[in-house]
Amino acid sequence: MTEIIGDVQDPAEMMPTPWPDLTQLAELNFRHKVGIIAQRGSREAKVGRDVAVHAARAGIPVVLFTGYPPATPPAKLLIDETPAPTATQINSSAKKLIVGQQPRLIVIERFERLRQEDPEPQWDDAPYDPTNESWGDRLMWSVRDVRVEIPILFTTVVDPVPDLSRPLFKWLHVDHPAMVMTDVCKPTLVVARTSPDSVEARLEVDPHEYRTGTLSTLLWEPLDASNT
Repeated sequence: MTEIIGDVQDPAEMMPTPWPDLTQLAELNFRHKVGIIAQRGSREAKVGRDVAVHAARAGIPVVLFTGYPPATPPAKLLIDETPAPTATQINSSAKKLIVGQQPRLIVIERFERLRQEDPEPQWDDAPYDPTNESWGDRLMWSVRDVRVEIPILFTTVVDPVPDLSRPLFKWLHVDHPAMVMTDVCKPTLVVARTSPDSVEARLEVDPHEYRTGTLSTLLWEPLDASNT
């Protein structure tokens, strides 16, 4: 039987983000794996850190896997700077106490850093050969091996300005981390800034199938960089 780790939450309880429109669209609640894709170097590329800091300041214990921790993390933010975390490490993080409480949210920035576990020994005539799997397949299985009761936010970036008028597979390679994200995260959002105060978001995939492919304008004012 697969072990599910973490405190059981009210399935309807959504984790807050700095932007109410994003909170409603992303639905960061019980067991959800949510993915957000933004352009490299954009302010939106820091969405994972921004959400983690905001939630921790709201009193929610949060684990943040990142290579770029905030300068002044809140007390309820546990930072893990492991360069290439495994599913086992992420699952274990859901058991750690943060100011005496178990985490209620995990955020993983640049989720392509995840490293697949070493395979178990094979006892047949066909030993495991990692060259038979693509890099994208290995990343996909790493994410699927993350099994916790609390919501997880994964983030990644793309180099070009996101083309929200077309599906990702029309302009990205199949093994790009953003493409892998669509196989393991529902919902997966692609975001691009359209004004100083708003972004456009495309629901690349969504648990509510009727919303897949839809566009939404989200009020998303940039945060003060000193706060993150």
